[in-house]
Parts: sequence; structure tokens; C-alpha cells
Amino acid sequence: MTINKLPQGRSASDLVLTFAGNVVKHLGVQMYAGRPVPAIAELISNAWDADARTVRVSLPLSKPWTEDSLQTIQVEDDGHGMSWEMVRDAYLDVGRDRRSVEGTDRSPGGRRLQGRKGIGKLAGFGIADIVEVQTAAAGIDKEFGGPVLIWFRLALDELKKAGRQPSAVDLVYAGLIEQAPEGGRTERGTTVILRSLHGKRAINKEQFMRSMSRRFLLQPGFRVTINGDDLEAEDFPLEWRYPETGWAHDEVPGCGVVEYWVGFSGKPLKQDEGDLSGLLIYTRQKVSQEATFFEISGGVTGQHGLRYMCGMIKAEWLDEGAMGSDLIATHRGSIAWESPQGHALQEWGQALVRKHLREWAERRSRTRKKQVMEVSARVKAKIERLAPAYQRVAERFVENFKDVEMEPSEFEELLLWFLDALENATLRNIIDKLRLADRTDLRRFDELLERMEIRTAATLLQIIESNLAAIDALEDMHGVDARERDVLSKHLARNPWLIHPSWMLHRVESRVATWVREEFGLADEGARGGRDRADFICLGVGGTLHIVEIKRGRHEATNEDILQANKYREYIERRYSELNDPEALRYGNIQSHLIAARLRDDASSAAEAFRAKAWVFFTTWEDLIERAQHTHAQFRDALRKVAETSLPEEAED
Repeated sequence: MTINKLPQGRSASDLVLTFAGNVVKHLGVQMYAGRPVPAIAELISNAWDADARTVRVSLPLSKPWTEDSLQTIQVEDDGHGMSWEMVRDAYLDVGRDRRSVEGTDRSPGGRRLQGRKGIGKLAGFGIADIVEVQTAAAGIDKEFGGPVLIWFRLALDELKKAGRQPSAVDLVYAGLIEQAPEGGRTERGTTVILRSLHGKRAINKEQFMRSMSRRFLLQPGFRVTINGDDLEAEDFPLEWRYPETGWAHDEVPGCGVVEYWVGFSGKPLKQDEGDLSGLLIYTRQKVSQEATFFEISGGVTGQHGLRYMCGMIKAEWLDEGAMGSDLIATHRGSIAWESPQGHALQEWGQALVRKHLREWAERRSRTRKKQVMEVSARVKAKIERLAPAYQRVAERFVENFKDVEMEPSEFEELLLWFLDALENATLRNIIDKLRLADRTDLRRFDELLERMEIRTAATLLQIIESNLAAIDALEDMHGVDARERDVLSKHLARNPWLIHPSWMLHRVESRVATWVREEFGLADEGARGGRDRADFICLGVGGTLHIVEIKRGRHEATNEDILQANKYREYIERRYSELNDPEALRYGNIQSHLIAARLRDDASSAAEAFRAKAWVFFTTWEDLIERAQHTHAQFRDALRKVAETSLPEEAED
């Protein structure tokens, strides 16, 4: 792109970014590295300070980031924009305190300024190598005779090279808006484009929207969109809130007034799913402290409730006026707790958390008693099927656990487990009765047999259901191309029947030579085939030794994979022939097995030849899963018919 001829007195060399040392590295790259939400939030804050009414953010969500030049992050606002002088003297001056320089903490439109430290412009370098700015101020530029667009780029590599010297700006265009090159903005405001993105993993859209909404107390007249969707205040689904609506007021001694609300969700807030427990502190409509419990220590009544607790606090005195105190850390994500005011706020916050945890615990206890007495129909049915003596045991169990702090679903799961144990005790009781039953009383004898059959079926059904869940998990791993190491192998090690229902797992992930040495006492000879690691070594019916090699979920088995599987077999068979000890363990046969998604066409001949000799057997993940599903499903259906039979009234001895 070309630059319009600049008016006399203006030169592209005027635009330089001034900074000292590694400030870009410390205040941009390291502070925001891998943190797209706070980095982009800084750009949105700049738009707020520019009196923008609308900010449009676009970025790749739900797909991995790449360094592709076409993949960018863009933040566009309709604020005041910047003139040449503002870009030169303000924007490109890192660390400039706008409030002290301009003598006001208000924007031209009357908003309380969020920016203060003059480093927000560097946030983009935490997630990108290039920060590109297009800005157009309102009104006529006298030198150009019309509205002007200024378009420039800042490159991280160039800034790092500059050291303590000013870094020249790559000026793309400076001239009349109406003559701007393609891609340039045509209206007042500022657009920041981040290129050469650092991140690699995909960002979940819902979690990104939720996290970004927590960065601001969104106000009327300030609209933010993310990929076209409006950013809205998060709707917290709460079981209890104080106050019920609005904000409560209090005063921190020696500091000032705070507004707040505290609430508790019905279920634990899961951080890894984007939920956020803790209290957020805001100043000037922007988060100044990410979720905190004020470093509260143990021994707190209802401490279990911290997993459910959330809330917001507004403390404007943390960042006072143009010349007042600033108690917010440089990265705008935490408070300077070591200051006297910070310490006072921490003590106030700890008292607040303790108070509401106690109230939550009291409410929770009352709710628990009610829930315990209103257990689900499933639990009631299981209790009613027990012998009267065991019913009383179950009822005492419920009573003893009514004040235990756990989720209703967790309590029900624990109770069901306990009832299963009681049912097994009932099964033992039935067996004892069978031993003592009068064989001439055929009716009583038949009744006891029926009870035993139903109880046994119910117990076996639980095992089958658990196995089916393991099969489903294996199918999911195959579908997402899970790694053979650490993922597939661990799951199969926990559920070895998935490999083959009649095999016994003997060893997991072992060098073949190590297994031979430990099993037969034969030293490692260093031969190829012995140094490699086999995934599983199993024992089958008839004394057959099975060496199993697995490949990741979608791997296509090659000719080399078939040969590798056979090398395991050859090595063990050859070393096995060296045994002279007549007491040594003997195997009737040695076979290798290869499991992968499918077999490549050019490997089919070798696979068939080895299969014909009973040396190597190839199985697909789909066949393995289908076989296990079919067997268990048939067994489950048969057991359900027995287990769901109505039990006759149980007599108590």
C-alpha cells in the first residue's frame, strides 16, 4: 500500500513507539500470554474510554488458531478515533497516564475512564505478533482538508529488537478517508486487528462469551458484540441470593463504600466448564479483581459452600480520580492486597464470606432434611424390597447422613450404593435360608429360589451396565482419535475384558526383553524386537500367550505395523526355545494381535499370510467394540427380565 503525500511538517518517521527495556515483553507478551479474554478486554476498554457506543469483536472460536494471515482478531469501535497528534503523542507513548496528563478522569462524553497506566495497547502482543491499528477522528484535518484515516502496524519482533531505542512504526496509510486503500475503515472510530495469532487450541464460544461478560458491568449505551452476538450480563442461576434483588451497601473502615451481592448456586460451580465460583470486584465498570474468596483460611463454618458461592462487589475507591490512589495491579486482574486499603478490604471480605457461608450452611441443613425425607421413587422402591430388618438399617443410614454436606445427587448415589450392599446381604440371607429350608415345603423352597435368582440378576445387571459404559467410553476414544499411550492403553488396562473376554491381563506396556527376563530369567541380548514395548501381554484359554499392540483411534495399520507385531512373537518364541529348566512355565502357543481403525490395502496380503499361520491377527476398533456391545447387550436384556420381576412379600424371621 502507498502513503499519501504528507503535509509539510509531518513525516512517517514522527510515528515511533517509545518505551524502555523489555517493557513490551513484560507488560504485553508475558502478562497476557495465552489469555485472549483479558487481552481483548483491554481493547474493549479503550473503546469505552473513546466514548464508543458499539464495539464489534470478531475472532476464531470453536476452531484451532493458526498463524495463517487470514485468521485474525478484530476489535472495531465507533468512538472518537485519533488524530495524527493523538496517535503520535498519546497512543504511541507507552506508560502515559492519561488522567494525570489531561487533568481529568472523565472522557469527553463524561464516562469514568477505565485506562490509566498506558499499557493496554500492549495487551494484543500477548496473543499475536502483529498489532494493526486503523483510526479516524471526527472533523476535518486542516492539513489534509478533510477527514483522515491513519493506518499503522506494530510488529513484536521489531519492538524486541529496538531495546531502549524508539521503535519505528510501519505506516500503511495516512490520508483522506475517501482515498483509503481497500480494507481501510471509512467512518470515525478505531479498528485494531491482531495478526499472526499465538494460540493453537480451539476456544469454546460459550465459555469465551461467559468469561468476557464477567470482565465488565455492561451499561446502557455501550454495546459489545462477539462474532455478531451481543455480549450480555451473565444470568447466574442461583438457589439463594443476598439481597434478593439489586445491591447491598456497606463501608470498609478507612476506605469507603462498597456495593455487593452474594449468591449460591444449586450445584457446584465447575471451573473447567467455564463456571466461576468466588467474588468478582469491579471498579469503573471493569473487573479489578478476578474471582476471589479473600484468601479465607480453613475452619470456616460451611466451607463446603465455597464451591457454590459467587457474587459481585463494586469498590470505586480502589481507583480514585485523576490524581488519587490506584490500588489495582498493573495487569488489571487483581488488587494490591499488600496496601493498607487492600488489607482492610480483605478483612471486610473475609467477614462477608464467613457470614454468608454460615447462612448457607443453615439453609442447606434444612433443605437436606427435607430432601432426605423425600428420596426418589427409585430409592424408595429399593428400600421397600428389603427385609424389614434391613429397611430399618437403611432408614438409620438416611438419618445419619441428613446433615452431611454433599449434593442431593451425590447423596442419592451413596445411598443407592449402600442399598446395593444391603441387597447383597439379603442375598446371603436367602442362601442361608435355602440351606435350612424343608425340602418337603416345595412352595417355600420355590419362593426362596425365585428371590435368589432376582437378587443375583440385579447384582449382575449392575456389572453389565458398568461394562457397557466402559464400551461407550472406548467408542468415544476411537471416534476422537485418542492416543494409544496414556489414553486407550489406560482404559483397556482398567477393562482388559474389552480386548477379549476370556483372556487374563498379565502385563501392561512392557519391553518384551524385560518381560522375558522377569518371566524366564533370560538376560536381554539386545536383539531387535526385544527392545520394543508391547502394549499388553495376556494369557488365554489353553495356555496361549497373546501379545497385543494397539494403535491410536483412527490409525490405518501398515505393512510395517504387521511386521512389528510379528517381531514381538518371533522374539518371545525364540527366547522361549532357549529354556532348559523343566520346571519353567510353558505356553501352548504364542500369538500377536494388532488393533487399529482399519488395514491399509497394501498391508492386506501380509496380514492374511500371518493370520493363516496363526501368527498375527488384525482386528479393527469397530469390530472389537461391536463384539463387546453385542455380548453385553444380550446379557443385559436377559438379566433385566429377571431383575425387574416383582419380588414377593418378604417375611422376617
